[in-house]
Amino acid sequence: MSFYTSLTGLNAATAALSVTSNNIANTGTTGFKRSRADFGDIFATSPLQKASSVIGQGVALKQVSQEFSQGNIQFSANSLDIAITGDGFFPLKSPDGLQDIFTRNGTFLLDDSFAVVNSAGQFLQAATVDSNGKADLENLQKLIIPRSTAGDARETTLVDLALNLPADAEVIQIPFDKFLWHVPYLLFSHKKSPLPVSLPADR
Repeated sequence: MSFYTSLTGLNAATAALSVTSNNIANTGTTGFKRSRADFGDIFATSPLQKASSVIGQGVALKQVSQEFSQGNIQFSANSLDIAITGDGFFPLKSPDGLQDIFTRNGTFLLDDSFAVVNSAGQFLQAATVDSNGKADLENLQKLIIPRSTAGDARETTLVDLALNLPADAEVIQIPFDKFLWHVPYLLFSHKKSPLPVSLPADR
């Protein structure tokens, strides 16, 4: 019996090391929540025995629970990377539409149909909102961002300026046909790159 008791201790220590190893291995996993091993004493008595005289029979792993405490929020260059502050999960739907999934991993991207998905192809679900701004949480649908809302840059072809000069400014004595001033502006080329320019204007 003493050999069995010591064996349960070795098994418990192995389980604790496995949980710790898994936590360390997932330090770079987005949205990962560390696990904790919960143990309990093995204690058995019979009606004919006194509880004060019974020796325990070792230890057993009760469960491996996750701690969903708030982690550190990191910034990324992906505009679809989102994070949850506090409690909550992202609702996802499996690619076949049959399974509901919940995750804290907010790494998303757009697929070919402009739906927001994760790396496994699972669809991010969103609630519809009525005209009063009330969300319908009972009817979640996959979030789709149409290409028309992407805001593709186009080259500048026409600039319309409306300027308001201060009335209390000093009167300029230079003839109007010779007076020029420069207005800074930001134009976009056909390569969609911004170009800072200074436009001369007549008064």
